[in-house]
Amino acid sequence: MQRPIEKPLGTPVEELDTPALIVDISQLDANLATSKRGPARDASTRVEAWVHKTPAIARRQLEGLGLAGLAVRSVGEAEAFAAAGFDDIRILRPPVTVRSRERIEQLRPSVRISLDDDGPLWGEDSLCGAVTVSARVTSVPQAGLAIHDCGQKAIGRDLGDPAVVGRDDCETSSGSAEHGVVRWRQGSDFAIGDWLELAPGDVATAFSLHDFAYGVRDGVLEAVWRISARGAFS
Repeated sequence: MQRPIEKPLGTPVEELDTPALIVDISQLDANLATSKRGPARDASTRVEAWVHKTPAIARRQLEGLGLAGLAVRSVGEAEAFAAAGFDDIRILRPPVTVRSRERIEQLRPSVRISLDDDGPLWGEDSLCGAVTVSARVTSVPQAGLAIHDCGQKAIGRDLGDPAVVGRDDCETSSGSAEHGVVRWRQGSDFAIGDWLELAPGDVATAFSLHDFAYGVRDGVLEAVWRISARGAFS
């Protein structure tokens, strides 16, 4: 497991080592407030915690939306959230082995477990625009082309390439495991050391590639959150 970036709270986000998974707390809270004013949700609605796998974010979602429980995709994810104190969890994929059913029974004394995928879910809306992955330019081999240090192992590209936040003139393309590529025809050039924010094509994939998320408010590090259910596939 990767170690969290050892920078004190209050550190400017651009001073965090890259690549790092960044959550804009103000944007997250604003999205939750907007969602709460939307269509009413009944008591059976669950937050899709499998998307971010992060107890701190799930707790914020439940409080912000006034919901009671979570939805996960595996027994392992249920165990991770139960260990973090959540007591109402829906497992969307049916347990198919004897051991997985035994693990569910071990959770039941302290957790309300439901095993269905038919009830209403609250999706990724609250994460839209709040999640980015930071990167830093490592090379500018030619005009209009830059290489940065956020590759497929840090952001994923299965559902599309990421976008450079604040640079509509740029296009990204699939790089290697460790590096990404940015191209542009207009606008200012990048230089080695420039800091970038990349909006992932799929938020769930980005979370699955990191052990920690860095909660930032007004460009300053406010919290470090462990992505506890990462890799809990079984």
